Amino acid sequence: MFQNSIISNELSIYNFFKKLKFDLYLTKPQLKHLENTMNAMVLKGYNGKTSDIAMLTSPKHRTSISRFFSQSKWKEELLMNSLKLAVIELIWSKSKETNKPVYMIIDDTVSEKTKPSSKAKNIIEKCSFHNSHLKRKTVYGHQLVVALLSCDGLVLPYAIKIYDKEKMSKIDIAIDFISSLPKPINKGYVLCDSWYSCKAIFTASLKVGYSYIGALKTNRVIYPKGHERLGAKLHKFAAGLDKDSFDLVTVKGEKYYIYNYIGNLNDMKKVSITLSYPEKSLHKEGALKAFISLDISLKPLDILTQYTDRWVIEPFFRDCKNYLGLDSYQVRSQRSINRYLVVMLLAYTYCKLYSKEIFHFNTGLKLAQKDLKKSQVIWIYSAATQGKPIEKIFEELKIA
Repeated sequence: MFQNSIISNELSIYNFFKKLKFDLYLTKPQLKHLENTMNAMVLKGYNGKTSDIAMLTSPKHRTSISRFFSQSKWKEELLMNSLKLAVIELIWSKSKETNKPVYMIIDDTVSEKTKPSSKAKNIIEKCSFHNSHLKRKTVYGHQLVVALLSCDGLVLPYAIKIYDKEKMSKIDIAIDFISSLPKPINKGYVLCDSWYSCKAIFTASLKVGYSYIGALKTNRVIYPKGHERLGAKLHKFAAGLDKDSFDLVTVKGEKYYIYNYIGNLNDMKKVSITLSYPEKSLHKEGALKAFISLDISLKPLDILTQYTDRWVIEPFFRDCKNYLGLDSYQVRSQRSINRYLVVMLLAYTYCKLYSKEIFHFNTGLKLAQKDLKKSQVIWIYSAATQGKPIEKIFEELKIA
């Protein structure tokens, strides 16, 4: 359904919505609001202000964009589910075509906000203090847990949720994402950093037919020969290995010394753990990295190579923050924020698919921007040839 025709020659976001069957969940006025919002996000880039969206839409929508996000009666979960089904269809088709595995990549990011004063009345809901890996300090804002699906270079967003420490842990959110997956056609892997490498995530992945590859904290306990009873922490075990115990390999152009252990982890039986040092940092303090795979048939080099596929989530965060307002959205209620996040994923997916075989966000965004500008020129030409007064054209273009 989606493979060849999701972007029509009419250059219309509305046709994208029709493919997703949004007309089942939204009224015509609501569809128009959503179309206007995404057109504005694509054409101008979104800096978080709904007023900027209104500037690029018709006058009757000038005061209603905020109400569309905060009060209008529609269920963002239905739109998100429809997008999920479309993404699964595309990724599974890619896996069937290429025989390559499917990856679910899970990570989190912080959307930083200004801490309000004690007298503020209209604060942004669900904000709290979170540790920012990027800034290496605690910041105020929303922490968002995200899942992407990937296969052979095609990477699309699958799920996003605000982390609310009073209601649900990040581990529980990740388990929900994983549990919603259908079984892969070929192999499937969940890829995560060390925060998510725990027994609950391992179990959830295996339950739905996926293996797991992730980073591992070096204080985890293994049970190699000579340490069967009490075990040994990874960093202490690695420090006792001589240089000849390691293999020198190349991953993405960089050389590493690696050592592979297959055996028990403190809370899992029979796993594969690869210890890794950069070539020039063997046994240097803080240089050790550890990676785990539940699939013990994978070679250590394959574990490292497949783990690097997790890094595609960083460009996703960067693009959403730079172009789609992920760091700057100013909607305040929880409902409005959830709806904005769904629209953001829709806009990101639309741009990815607009680039066609390339599946590159920035390429698709530039192509979509050009075509939207072309459609504006076509509209102006058509209005003029139909005798519409120039003042009316200026008014509708909001340049009167």
